[in-house]
Amino acid sequence: TVGLEILEDLPDVDVLIVPVGGGGLISGVATAVRHLRPSARIIGVEPVGAAAVTVGLNAGRVQPLERVDTIADGLGAPMTGDLVLEHVRALVDDIVTVTDEAIAHAMSAILARARLLVEPAGAAGYAAIAAGAVDVAGRTTAVILSGANVDLDRLKSLI
Repeated sequence: TVGLEILEDLPDVDVLIVPVGGGGLISGVATAVRHLRPSARIIGVEPVGAAAVTVGLNAGRVQPLERVDTIADGLGAPMTGDLVLEHVRALVDDIVTVTDEAIAHAMSAILARARLLVEPAGAAGYAAIAAGAVDVAGRTTAVILSGANVDLDRLKSLI
């Protein structure tokens, strides 16, 4: 439904950036968006310390991570699934990774500029743009910002 809601509000979207943990969200979003707006580029963003989908794509099969280490605990899946990996391979244009530092900076920027509190997982997409991992210049872009599930003491240390 997230992909459908984005297309309802922004039918001419050129680039859609989605945070990726195990890959379920991007699989669903990509299925809807690819069907209704095939020209849109769909980009997934994983934290460097929890890149389960990237590892699976590079290995050509599901590959459990030896270690998960990220501030974006909502994206800290230790592995993806076979079906999800196939959906991502078929429907997603690219997966990029961002550092925890970039995610923390993105959280701070989103809070300062947009007055939105998003958890680290939800800030990953904006982190990819701010870090230069995704070029959106001149393109109509949507970034999924999700969740405000962050401990206030932890928030102070992150921003």
